[in-house]
Amino acid sequence: MSDSMWQGSGVDLDAYLRRVGYEGDVAADLSTLRRLHTAHVDAIPFDNLDALLGRTAVPLDLANVQEKLVQQGRGGWCLEQVVLMAAVLDRIGFTFTAFAGRTRVRTGSKFGPALHVALLVELDGERWLHDVSFGAFGPHEPIRFAQNARLDSDFSFDLVQEPTGEHVLRFLRPEGPAELYGFTTDVRYPSDFELLNHFCLTHPRSPFNHRVILQRTQAKVRHLLAGTVLTEIRPGEPATFRELDEAEVLSAPEEIFGITLAPDDIQTLRKTLAGP
Repeated sequence: MSDSMWQGSGVDLDAYLRRVGYEGDVAADLSTLRRLHTAHVDAIPFDNLDALLGRTAVPLDLANVQEKLVQQGRGGWCLEQVVLMAAVLDRIGFTFTAFAGRTRVRTGSKFGPALHVALLVELDGERWLHDVSFGAFGPHEPIRFAQNARLDSDFSFDLVQEPTGEHVLRFLRPEGPAELYGFTTDVRYPSDFELLNHFCLTHPRSPFNHRVILQRTQAKVRHLLAGTVLTEIRPGEPATFRELDEAEVLSAPEEIFGITLAPDDIQTLRKTLAGP
């Protein structure tokens, strides 16, 4: 099998499929793409904990990403998850490109840095936005990449295009549409991921290196822990918010997000939460 920049030949596909609970055959078709998307977001949470545990790097090579997300059962932030997902899709035989988006939800701005990455998959003359790493607000399956496309299910989404040409993915919530991120289809490469990864890990204005951010996108409920505030989102209902105490924050990775941390990591996280 010839390799590509997405390293499909290096992915342990069987181990990945076990990790996400995917059963049955895989093929480069829409049914597989949908099932992979749903299985991945159900199983693998958004996890920025390495940035808070004194780790000086978050490696993006496939070997390290597989070890963390597949073998250790951890989550990862969007760059790690896209590296893994791209390798899986490449191994199966999908054709796709990567893009970067400017997050709007929770930022209140259309002009922040383009830190979020996701994929556009080409199938039978159409393209599908395949985003497994946006967390609690993200889609549970691919959405057709077309003007005014909609994804209707327990959680619904649409795509709109602004006069500037920028595409916007929106989460259609009972309290009104939430703009998740804006993006163009300019192609991004793994080398671009390295630059974004360095920003996320080290920059003082990074949203990911100074407080806990954990997210999980399950079929009937979505959870987001940002700092000490836990957000819970259920179909057809306004989001609920709850302030957690220190003990609840320390237990949340395993109890809510399915992440098992080593005892030393829990102690380090406790010290980080306590502050200087």
